[in-house]
Amino acid sequence: MADLWLPTVALSRFDGTGYERPTLTSNEVGSLAEFGADAIQFGFSVFEGMRAYVADPAFHVFRARDHHERLRGSCGALTLPCPSYEVFAEAIEQAVRANWDGRATRLYLRPVVFAAGGDVMPLQSDRYVFVVLVKRFDPAPADMGVLVEETMPRTHPVFAAVKTAGNYTSSALAMRGAREVGCDTILWLDGAGNLQECTTMNVFVCLGGRIVTPKTGALLPGITRRTVLDLLAGMGEQVVERDIPLAEVSDALARKEELSLFTTSTALGIRKVGRLRLGAADHVLDAKEPSAWSRMREQYSLVTERFTEAAEDFPAIMSSSHRWIGSK
Repeated sequence: MADLWLPTVALSRFDGTGYERPTLTSNEVGSLAEFGADAIQFGFSVFEGMRAYVADPAFHVFRARDHHERLRGSCGALTLPCPSYEVFAEAIEQAVRANWDGRATRLYLRPVVFAAGGDVMPLQSDRYVFVVLVKRFDPAPADMGVLVEETMPRTHPVFAAVKTAGNYTSSALAMRGAREVGCDTILWLDGAGNLQECTTMNVFVCLGGRIVTPKTGALLPGITRRTVLDLLAGMGEQVVERDIPLAEVSDALARKEELSLFTTSTALGIRKVGRLRLGAADHVLDAKEPSAWSRMREQYSLVTERFTEAAEDFPAIMSSSHRWIGSK
């Protein structure tokens, strides 16, 4: 049972003008949607992935406002009505309170908006549901094995920056191939052969003494990515956002230059890539982590797990989070 979503969700229905106040219910679709729902037939569903941190009696949902803003953009791309921030935050708080077992210090949250009605054609009805699921998810901080996907596109560029369910079909298929060669995830390229992102993760490269990351536009703008950029900027460390051709990475590997690759995501945090598979070749990435990156990791721990220490030192980041005191 530890691998499943927890039994209680916070739910809000769209009433034609806006979303009602959320209430708690069991984690079952039941009569909320029919099998012919547009979310099932045509993929009219968007979601977020968020983290709640607990230092009893304080609760801290990291960068909740930024996640809501991204959800609003995803809803807009699929013409789904988006809940207000007030409904969003109340539902999150209800779901966390209901599912917290009194011991967990980290919980993973999944807000979802989906079209609950439907017909033969993908026209959308006026039935929409917003729900927040909660999960205990605390994977060990191991290095990643990454397979470069050179042929299959991640998604259509129009939806590259949207967190919609349909974007992850190709990811699920490609991930099977990654697991077959002992890798954990896929590194996607854009149509021009530039590094884009990993499945559910953004990418940073330390190359030639500089930290670089793919520019946004053709990738999902990650909240953890933004946090890493904010923290490095606060340290005076410049990060270059630019196209990163795969050829540049492969040339550096061929010349045996120092090269580090990192992933960032809400679910897995900040991870080092220890192995990069390019074609049939495996490359071990064992370069020493840049000192600026190590300091940033420490600050990331402060604004997430050790949030009670961070409010004064990182006001911009902490002000976008949602906090409350007391589990009931």
